Amino acid sequence: MNTLAEPLDEPLDEHRRAVLTADQPEAELIAGDVGVVVFIHGEGAAYEVEFPNRAVLTLEADQVRALGMEEILHVRPQPPSPNG
Repeated sequence: MNTLAEPLDEPLDEHRRAVLTADQPEAELIAGDVGVVVFIHGEGAAYEVEFPNRAVLTLEADQVRALGMEEILHVRPQPPSPNG
């Protein structure tokens, strides 16, 4: 069974769902949150990942991984926005 930090053998292509492997507190995102790859930097050295209703982040390759077909999406409430 994979943990959040273990990479899968599946590549991260544009428009692929991706899973955060580490918390991103500046964007109020936590490990396990799911986004979509919108741009790939340097042949996979880093990825821009869009998280619905939250942020678009540029992440190092070890901060994100592919979502596996055997994994189940999970929903959590959003914290209140600091901007009101």
